[in-house]
Amino acid sequence: MDSLKNMTYWDAVGLINKVKNVVMNYTEWEIKVRDATNNEPWGASSTLMKEIARGTYQYDSFNDIMNTIYSRLTECTDDKWRQCYKALQLLEYLIKNGSERVVKSAQENIYVIRALQKFIYVDSNGKDQGINGNIIIYIYNKPIHNIKEKIIINNNYQNLKQNIFNVKQ
Repeated sequence: MDSLKNMTYWDAVGLINKVKNVVMNYTEWEIKVRDATNNEPWGASSTLMKEIARGTYQYDSFNDIMNTIYSRLTECTDDKWRQCYKALQLLEYLIKNGSERVVKSAQENIYVIRALQKFIYVDSNGKDQGINGNIIIYIYNKPIHNIKEKIIINNNYQNLKQNIFNVKQ
């Protein structure tokens, strides 16, 4: 009982999310994406984002990852602006570091991303938090349109990594 008294708000949220993951029967990859795109005031760890990027190279996990990201992007409300912003950050990271199928998926689902261009959320301090997501949309909207260039860059990077560091994805 004493351990409950010492719990912080974010510890309680984490515990609730773990219970929700079990009850909702989320897959391993859905849980990882949900963790990376949670509503907590800090970003996802680079280790978690790298792991998710590696998961995009596997067929089964790719679908879980991308579907969860698009689900998060369609759940944008004032109280969930952070998870929406983090989903955009994760998608941007996956476009740069994930499999080339991420780019194709992003292009096929561009309507989900474009729907967020007009998202506005002004916090209690008067700061427009929606602007952060709009900046990301603007930045990576351009590479999405040039899939061939992304695929070439991605393949060159993967080949270079394999040749120099003998690392395979």
